[in-house]
Amino acid sequence: MHVLFSANMNPFNLPSKVLRSLFGSNSKKKEVPQESEELEKVIGYRFRSISLLRLALTHKSSNIPENEKGLLSNERLEFLGDSILNFLVTDHLYHLYPQMNEGELSKIKSLVVSRKILGEVAQSIELGKYLIFGISEEKSGGRDRLTTISNAFEALLGAVYLDSGIEEVKKILQRFLFKRIREFLMDERHINYKSKILELSQSDGFGIPKYVTVKASGPDHAKEFTVDIEVGGIVLGRGVGPNKKIAQQHAAREAIKRYSKEYIISHCKGASHHELVSH
Repeated sequence: MHVLFSANMNPFNLPSKVLRSLFGSNSKKKEVPQESEELEKVIGYRFRSISLLRLALTHKSSNIPENEKGLLSNERLEFLGDSILNFLVTDHLYHLYPQMNEGELSKIKSLVVSRKILGEVAQSIELGKYLIFGISEEKSGGRDRLTTISNAFEALLGAVYLDSGIEEVKKILQRFLFKRIREFLMDERHINYKSKILELSQSDGFGIPKYVTVKASGPDHAKEFTVDIEVGGIVLGRGVGPNKKIAQQHAAREAIKRYSKEYIISHCKGASHHELVSH
């Protein structure tokens, strides 16, 4: 059965008994670690409401009896922070790259707000060590899980917004995200070569590139896969990796370096498929 909440319902107006269960001084397990002041120094922001900071750091796995609906975890703040993050990133990219069209800006934005990038930012401020977990989440490695800490980073942004407004959120993003955008774009780990070669191949009428696993060697715990990529029936690259996905990415990267529409067209008939692959 779903419960509809009124528009003015606010988790911060919950009964004092419920709030004490999360923030009360008699519940040591629910207290934010003393290092929270260190976190404030790291992000360059001092909270007016310590309750907001505590809520932002409280994972849903925390054992709070009164939290059946999840209102005393950071999920609502994550929801808010996600929207604010997307707006500020969009605004920043719009002014940073005036020469880019909508499609190009959308691709960069998708990378910048991805769990991978936000998780990396969260790691840079060691956000995981300040989070409040239940025992199971703690034991399963929640403090180092990218999804968990990236969500917490968004919750932190939501908390800062409620505490002081959007300008303070913007300052934090400038320190830890905006100034690193060009770095992220240059980092090969964040480039989707398979997507890029797919765009090239389809735009030139060659259809979807074909990935062929040439061989798989090594023991089960240390496999090495070799994969070729064919565009228009011509092998343009070969990649090696510990799994097929990584090997395909490496093959796609090589294919992009060698890609030539004219060459593929001229060799579609009667050419050796492995002519371009260096062995």
